[in-house]
Amino acid sequence: MIREEVISVTTTGSDAAATGTGYSKAAIVGRILALRLNYHASAPGTTDVTITENDSVAQTIHTETDSATDVVRYPRRAVEDNAEATVEYSNNYSIYEPYVTTNQIKVAVAGANALTACVVVSVIYEV
Repeated sequence: MIREEVISVTTTGSDAAATGTGYSKAAIVGRILALRLNYHASAPGTTDVTITENDSVAQTIHTETDSATDVVRYPRRAVEDNAEATVEYSNNYSIYEPYVTTNQIKVAVAGANALTACVVVSVIYEV
């Protein structure tokens, strides 16, 4: 089943230096298929967004740097073997798969202006 969780981040602080953090309402248990980033019309091009799992490991799922352009991303990670080496097809093509999560998702924003709903992130995931 495919689901969507919306995380809105309000920022506080001075122009081009405001920060904020938002969290999913509950743990997202599944595979992250896509991330839709929708920026406030007044968000500056210096806005940085970092999307991680909210736990002690804090796996980084996606980072968007110096952008205020609405976008959909399909984050993937390289597949690893038991020795933590990247698994490859012949001709050195790496294999990628969706991120698997079992925790709340955290969206951290920096370098923005003080805005309500500076960035709204829709996490599309498969249970």
